[in-house]
Amino acid sequence: MVQESEIDRRCVWGAEARHRADNLRQLALSLQRLLDIGRIDPANRPRTIRRVNALARAYRTLEQADESDPDSCAQGLRDIAAGLVEIFGHTVGSLVLSLDIQPLALAGEGQRALQLAVSELVVNALRHAFVDRQAGILHIRLEHDRACQEATLFVADDGVGPGDLINGGGRGCGIIRDLAAVLGGDVVWRQSRVLGGTEAILNFPLPAVVPVSSVIASCRVAKES
Repeated sequence: MVQESEIDRRCVWGAEARHRADNLRQLALSLQRLLDIGRIDPANRPRTIRRVNALARAYRTLEQADESDPDSCAQGLRDIAAGLVEIFGHTVGSLVLSLDIQPLALAGEGQRALQLAVSELVVNALRHAFVDRQAGILHIRLEHDRACQEATLFVADDGVGPGDLINGGGRGCGIIRDLAAVLGGDVVWRQSRVLGGTEAILNFPLPAVVPVSSVIASCRVAKES
């Protein structure tokens, strides 16, 4: 029998996938309009293709992540953020991406939730933060504190400001909040103190680290049985 929590999480993944597809479709239409009027330099094509491939690999990896084997999510976060900005940053004009991401090992479901949260936050900035702007800054930082057993993701821009995001308005905010809940954490929006635009702050507890002695003991029991 399927547990209620499993049904809820399936709903989160399904809602996120539909919302991401709709957002990417809208960005693709905007990008096509820029291509049609010659606003994009074709010299960028080789690098863009590499970013597209890295982005596609990162999204595919989310479906293959091992639930029992934690792996670093840093490169996937970089590929998703840089890929989205490389492909769709033209819809803003000139967008500077700053990444400061500490290595952090998460198992499948946590890794998937964190990377999809970054994807949603970057796309939200691309679609809404830089309206009527020809340039912008997007800063992403992931840090963690083993002493406090907590990790924090910051996504900030110098765009139009948070508006009703402070109250969690909009469908995208609800999905990001659900993804934070999968991580056992929460997310808030505020005006960025450094960049002046919107800053999303997602806090979540670090996964428990299994002591090496426990792993060795488990292996011995398995061999003896």
